[in-house]
Amino acid sequence: MDRDQGALPHGGVGLHAAATWNQAAVATIHIIEDDWGVRDALIELVRGFGHTVAAYEDGEAFMRAGTPPPDDVIFVDLGLPGVGGQHVIKWLNGLPVPPRVVAISGRSRGDIEAALRDLPNLTLLRKPLAAEAITPFL
Repeated sequence: MDRDQGALPHGGVGLHAAATWNQAAVATIHIIEDDWGVRDALIELVRGFGHTVAAYEDGEAFMRAGTPPPDDVIFVDLGLPGVGGQHVIKWLNGLPVPPRVVAISGRSRGDIEAALRDLPNLTLLRKPLAAEAITPFL
C-alpha cells in the first residue's frame, strides 16, 4: 500500500457521474489503481485537499486491508489485474452499509458498458482524470 506520495494528474473528462457528494468529514479516501503513475497522481491530488489517503496496487491488497467504514470513498480502477475492479465493487456493495464508490477506467466505452452492465447507478470517471472530475467526490 502506498501512502501520501505523488504528482499532479494530467487532464481528462468524466464519462458520467451518477452522483456527487459534499460530505463534511470523510475518514479516508482509498485509491485502488495498478498504474503507478495514475495512483501517484491521485494520491497527491487527494492529499492536497487535506484528506487521508490509503492506496493499493490491486484489489487483493485492498480487500486484505479490511472493511472500509461507510464514510470512506473508494476510487477503484475497473481494469485491475487479479481480482478485478468489478469484483471489488460487488464486494463493497454487499457490505451492510457500503462506502461510496467511484469507478475509474481507461478502457473503451464498449468495454466499460459491458463491465458495468450488472453494476447500475455506479459513478464512473474516464482516464485520463482531471482534478475537476475528481474533486466533487472528495
